[in-house]
Amino acid sequence: MTKDEIINSVNNIFGIHAIKEVSKTDVEKGAYLPNKQQRDILTSIGIQPTHDNLIELKELFSNNKLTVSYYPSERKGSGRSPEIRMGRDIIPYISRGDEILFTRDTHSIYIYNLSRATNYELEDNIYSQIDIDTLQNRARNINPRPQQVQQIINTYPRNNILKNYVKRRSNYSCEMPSCNYIPFVKNSNEPYIEVHHIIPLSEGGEDSVFNTVALCPNCHRALHYANNREYLRGILLDYLRNL
Repeated sequence: MTKDEIINSVNNIFGIHAIKEVSKTDVEKGAYLPNKQQRDILTSIGIQPTHDNLIELKELFSNNKLTVSYYPSERKGSGRSPEIRMGRDIIPYISRGDEILFTRDTHSIYIYNLSRATNYELEDNIYSQIDIDTLQNRARNINPRPQQVQQIINTYPRNNILKNYVKRRSNYSCEMPSCNYIPFVKNSNEPYIEVHHIIPLSEGGEDSVFNTVALCPNCHRALHYANNREYLRGILLDYLRNL
């Protein structure tokens, strides 16, 4: 993913972000000074600067965690309010001119050095990192009637937030009652499961949590092609109503 694609994905998934370019002062002082927007992101989940506590920042796209001091630095005799600084693991993470992105889910702060962005990161890695409550809240508030896009054929853009929430809701198991599917593991280490609209979008079905289930490949194909697919559809609609 490029830098712009990462920013667009973060906005789509988290709904909030803040970016600051690392300054000469940050490097010379050996302390990163988050800007107001970044401080507001920390404040939004209850993190305040203190002299004796350490906080954890999670890096997007990886399992890396940065242990960071977040503290007010007094400027004696200046008559000005303290500077809010960050130290410890964030210092080797930054260089002058780097663009540092902060975002957050319900419980955690995420960081990413946009100046290190490559084309190899995958958006799905973000979905596996963030808490399921954030996925659920975002999934419940997406537009249930996506705009139809005219291409060579008519198709509907699928919402990755909804898709990944349904996968995790099912714990990567088939939601067809009585199915004993055991998923294989993909190269990304994610168990393989597919996502299906019970009432197809082409028939007026919603792209929402109330019309979407996780299915194994066999059950998924059955919902499209089996001669009893209407009966199977009814089973899944009852399943969702009772979920």
